[in-house]
Amino acid sequence: MSTMSGAVIAFALVFLVVSTSAASLPLPEFISPCARDDPKLNECALERGKTVIAHLKDGLPKYHIPRLEPLHVEEIKINQDEKSGVGINLVAKNVDIHGVSEGELRDIRIQLDPTSFKLSIFFPRIEIMSKYNVNGKILILPIQGDGNANITMVNLELGFDFTAELNKKKDSQNYLKLGEHQITYKMSRNYIKMDNLFNGNKALGDRMNEFMDVNWREVTEELGPPIADALALVIKSIIAGILEQVPYENIFPVKA
Repeated sequence: MSTMSGAVIAFALVFLVVSTSAASLPLPEFISPCARDDPKLNECALERGKTVIAHLKDGLPKYHIPRLEPLHVEEIKINQDEKSGVGINLVAKNVDIHGVSEGELRDIRIQLDPTSFKLSIFFPRIEIMSKYNVNGKILILPIQGDGNANITMVNLELGFDFTAELNKKKDSQNYLKLGEHQITYKMSRNYIKMDNLFNGNKALGDRMNEFMDVNWREVTEELGPPIADALALVIKSIIAGILEQVPYENIFPVKA
């Protein structure tokens, strides 16, 4: 898998990653807890976690979990050094991401002391539609445009690793607070289409779109990370919505 590196990334989502809540919440009814002392904790979590994403298609406001279909992101920015192989300044606005609710939890590894989680999530197809503005170069070709963009990632696999630590709140109960996260990704194909390139010059626009299609692997190395990181924030908000508002004892009881 490729690691998240290279581009300087800035993005703003229409939801907030969970803020501290004064009142505790129960586990959502569609999630069954796994005992912390279960010798097959990972197997239990994988089996019971496989259905969770589908239940979140319309979001879960009480847990600060956004609507997943489509997932709306206000803005994704890519700002890169012109000396790099793909030197792009790109702003995507009013971004709608389709296919997040079809994600499948493929693997989960839990360590409770110290606490860390490793997740592997598979998405058959992620389609991203947005308004874009781009200026810079892709490999050897200049690129400039302002219009509609469509990026379709096929067989996207995200690896999401994060740490957490126990945090006692005013209600004297312990909650897991998320720490640092890392994300890796790979896909079998990526299709990129930008309309109205070069002020609507069809010949130049068609040439650039064909070039990006032929060289999709190289282009994805630079365009993929901010998109994957936007998805990572969604995953983090889902996890934080549960871990930071449901007491630790209810998530990982001594006996389920």
